[in-house]
Amino acid sequence: MHIRILIALAIGFVIAMLLMSVKIYFGFTNAYSTNVNALTVKILGIPIYELIKSGTEYYGKSSGIYMGIVCGICMTLSVIIEESFFKVKQK
Repeated sequence: MHIRILIALAIGFVIAMLLMSVKIYFGFTNAYSTNVNALTVKILGIPIYELIKSGTEYYGKSSGIYMGIVCGICMTLSVIIEESFFKVKQK
C-alpha cells in the first residue's frame, strides 16, 4: 500500500516537472517572438516563472513557492487518481 502511494507521488512530481518545463520553454519562445520586456509564465493562473529582458537576452527567475504549489497539486491529484483506480479495481 505504501509503495503505491510513493510511486503515485513520484509520478505526480515528474508530471509537474515536465509540465513546468514545457510551460517555461514556451514562455521563452513567446517572449522572444513578441519582444516584450517582461513575461510571467503561469500554470492555472499560478505564476511559476518570471522572464525579464536584459539587452537582447531574457533571464528567468523562478517563483519557488508557487512552483512548489504546482508540484503539490500534481502530486495530490496523482495520489487521488491512484487511490480511485485502486478502489474501483477492488470492487
